[in-house]
Amino acid sequence: MEVKKKIAIQGYPGSFHDEVCHQYFCGTTESVPADSFDILAKMLADKEVDAAVMAIENSIAGTILQNYRILREYGFWIAGESYLRIKHNLLAYPGTKIEDIREVHSHPMALNQCLKYLRKYPEIKLVETEDTALSALKVMENKSTDIASISSMKAANLYGLDVLGSEIETSKSNYTRFFILKRDGKRDVPNADKASIYIRIPDVKGQLLKVLQVIHDHDLNMSKLQSFPVIGKIREYFFHLDIEFDTIDQYENLKADLLEFTQEYTELGVYKRGSLESLGEE
Repeated sequence: MEVKKKIAIQGYPGSFHDEVCHQYFCGTTESVPADSFDILAKMLADKEVDAAVMAIENSIAGTILQNYRILREYGFWIAGESYLRIKHNLLAYPGTKIEDIREVHSHPMALNQCLKYLRKYPEIKLVETEDTALSALKVMENKSTDIASISSMKAANLYGLDVLGSEIETSKSNYTRFFILKRDGKRDVPNADKASIYIRIPDVKGQLLKVLQVIHDHDLNMSKLQSFPVIGKIREYFFHLDIEFDTIDQYENLKADLLEFTQEYTELGVYKRGSLESLGEE
């Protein structure tokens, strides 16, 4: 009998991390819950799991800066990425009606992304919790008939809850980008067409412009640029870049040119771009 690989996720069964885990690995793995991203990172570093799924940015909430800190501190390797259209649903104990609800529990980000819908029920109290799926589980375990949760449809099916409102998120173009993380850095992805890197450049006028110009000259797409201060250094920054390319040779040629005037160049991952088809953008 084949032993399933263990994949750390932030959250619980039925969470969006869990959904990405099973989609990316095609159901061939066992997801292992973590209460926070820091706990997830420690599990991966301590070899309690084989890989991890970690959200890195949301189209509404923006970049999850603490997770770039985690990547840098632990030196994890980005083996892939995945995009998930975020669909929030109002879930309740079987037989419960909307007029019975006194509280709605969910992760604060989920609550904020559904405010337009929730404002139709000003008498309902919003309660922040640590995880969307855990909120759904507690509704079922406690047989709560006056508490609802905002969670995924997977959580509704997993815990046998009724759906009082489907796709209640304010923005219908709400998506999250996830990294698939491994402990070690190996370029073992066939047909890789994206790289995530850190660079640090001298605090000299025009240096960042040079980086952008080199990328432009190589006719490659930079899909993300994020700056971070260098700890203990005044006015020094390092930058996270996501670079998209068609062939690995294009990336290698760009890298050779960038190395000429960067103080630090660190690869976080060279991997296959995540599909945007489910988001309606391909």
